[in-house]
Amino acid sequence: GIEIDDEHVVTSDHLERWGEFPESLVVVGAGVVGCEYATIFASFGRTAIHILDRQPRILPFEDEDLAECVTASFERAGIDVHRQSRLVSLSRTRRGVRYEIEGPAGRRTLDVERALIAVGRVPRTQGLGLERIGVALDASGGVVVEQTRTRVPHVYAAGDVTTDVALANVAELEGRHAVERMFGLAPRPIHYDALSTIMFLRPEVAAVGCNEQQAKQRGIPYRVAVLRNALVNRNIAMRSTHGFLKLLASREAPHAILGLRVVGPQASSCIQGIAFLIDQGGHLEDIDRCAHPHPAITEGVQECARLLLGRSLHKVEVFGEDLLRCGEG
Repeated sequence: GIEIDDEHVVTSDHLERWGEFPESLVVVGAGVVGCEYATIFASFGRTAIHILDRQPRILPFEDEDLAECVTASFERAGIDVHRQSRLVSLSRTRRGVRYEIEGPAGRRTLDVERALIAVGRVPRTQGLGLERIGVALDASGGVVVEQTRTRVPHVYAAGDVTTDVALANVAELEGRHAVERMFGLAPRPIHYDALSTIMFLRPEVAAVGCNEQQAKQRGIPYRVAVLRNALVNRNIAMRSTHGFLKLLASREAPHAILGLRVVGPQASSCIQGIAFLIDQGGHLEDIDRCAHPHPAITEGVQECARLLLGRSLHKVEVFGEDLLRCGEG
């Protein structure tokens, strides 16, 4: 029910056409796109930022500790985070945009200069007649595929239209895979659990594989180690110790690697090696026995593996659970 006017109320398609910074901006939707643009505008320091989401926390698809870490950083940067807030109305005024929200403290009405709507996308599949030829669509209109192939053997789909993982690198990979299947080249299956992503936030976030809440939803028994950046030599040298590394592995030996989350500077430098190991069926021993450069953020990944293997020099009883965590789920 929100009218997009491409100037004061916009999506990410229109926002970069602005010729100047707004004095204030409300971001509706606290997923990756909403949080990344909040980070961008806050970094320039010329716009008062409000971000809201009806979920209990921003980035609701990630674990609570990650979301809280980013939220704390946002609030230090002056971003006003409306948690568990439902957008009641949003409309144009003579001076900008007025929005009303309902949250734990009741209803509030606020005025800002502009609004960014970042509540997600839907595939443009309506009106194509896909159902008439037997192509199945899910509830959101996404094309149902198995390794890029639909239920109609000669019809393939790749990228955001499948609504599996809406990332540019995944779309490119799926496009190549689809064409190779069309021409009978029998490509290797796409291993979606090994796809890595970067969230350009403050602090930077990198992810691959599953997190704790995903492992619980799938019924996967796991072990988890969390190491705060305050114990990573490179972070200490950079005087940037906000954030952490979190490594998940299967509970049973030989402890297959399930996922990694890194929050902090140079997070993206840690992720691809773990993505490769997940793709190849790697285990904790593979991380531990690899010689990591020093000082580097990736040493934190190695230390997480050693925590899970019981070989770390860092002890929870010494540093406490504020800096270290090792447990099961």
